[in-house]
Amino acid sequence: MQNKYTVRIPHRPRKSYAKIPQPWHKRIAIALKILEIDPFIGITMTGDMADKRKVVIWPYRIIYRIRQKQKVIEILEIEHRQNTSYR
Repeated sequence: MQNKYTVRIPHRPRKSYAKIPQPWHKRIAIALKILEIDPFIGITMTGDMADKRKVVIWPYRIIYRIRQKQKVIEILEIEHRQNTSYR
């Protein structure tokens, strides 16, 4: 078994996650479980967000940062694609 990462969801993304409708809520939860095992499945972002990655669960986007030394995945945003700061 691979080394697992810990997914940390701060207050703001947790609040956004709680507001998501149920069908997508379940899909996002599955994606977060997959990130624990393989955090590099997300697409590397560019520009001033180059240290972050994203996973799209249509129409939502999860933006996260990997802390390899601590084995932590820090979720930065879980938002509808129209509401995120990344465009």
